[in-house]
Amino acid sequence: MDKILVTGSAGFIGSNVIKKLSGYEVVTNHNDSGRIDLQNIDQVMKLDSVDTVIHLAGKIPWRELSSNEFSDNNIKCTQNILEYSGKKNVKKIIYVSSYIYGKPKYCPVDEGHPVNPHTAYAESKYLAEKECIDYCKRSNLDLIILRPFNVYGESMRSGFLISNLINAVRSGKKLDIVNKDSKRDFLHVDDFVELILKTIDYNSKLEIFNVGSGLSYSFEDIITKIEKISKNKLDIHYDTDKNFIEDIVADISKIKSKLDWEPRIKIDDGLRKTFESGSIRI
Repeated sequence: MDKILVTGSAGFIGSNVIKKLSGYEVVTNHNDSGRIDLQNIDQVMKLDSVDTVIHLAGKIPWRELSSNEFSDNNIKCTQNILEYSGKKNVKKIIYVSSYIYGKPKYCPVDEGHPVNPHTAYAESKYLAEKECIDYCKRSNLDLIILRPFNVYGESMRSGFLISNLINAVRSGKKLDIVNKDSKRDFLHVDDFVELILKTIDYNSKLEIFNVGSGLSYSFEDIITKIEKISKNKLDIHYDTDKNFIEDIVADISKIKSKLDWEPRIKIDDGLRKTFESGSIRI
């Protein structure tokens, strides 16, 4: 039985991954005595040896953080996981990055698109990617980097479009939306977890994959769909920002070809499932 370390196991994506890892011996950065601080190399080295690391841990942009806070956490945690992987003879790391392309020069966005991180969070994820790639090239470690665009679903945090809309329905409070015509590529977490599981057995020294649904929907589209699902009219205040990214769509042709994966959950079904689950983290 393969042994897998899941960092960030208590987070949105991590908690959903853990539910699906039957057939594997699972190690996490949480134990009976509390959370293991991944910024502390001594604590990290106390983790059991594993075959594969699914590295999901890190600060996410659900609230305002400084650039240093993202760097100190996301980069340092990754450096420590890489050191752990070398000393514990880990075979593979699956690193879950983020959307790092900034304002697209073209859509759909493929893996060859110029990288231009547009936030401190995206910058920290990209720098952590580079740490992984550099380590992979000088070691026996295999590496898969996944770049999801917008993942949503059960147990997601508030602070994002879909979770904010669902919370606004339940609270009846007014919600501010910037650039209602802006479009994003939304992927349900169940589809993303299915993909992560596929990468465990995928043999490659180094691969980078963009991950999304391959379709984009405007903020107004999502608002309309959630109003229909909830049978409630949202109280929305619209604003504009000329610097806002207008459209993002993932080119998923590479991952479909190499991993025989494609999303199964349509946006309407995914939104309904998320709404009815009642599990949005505050």
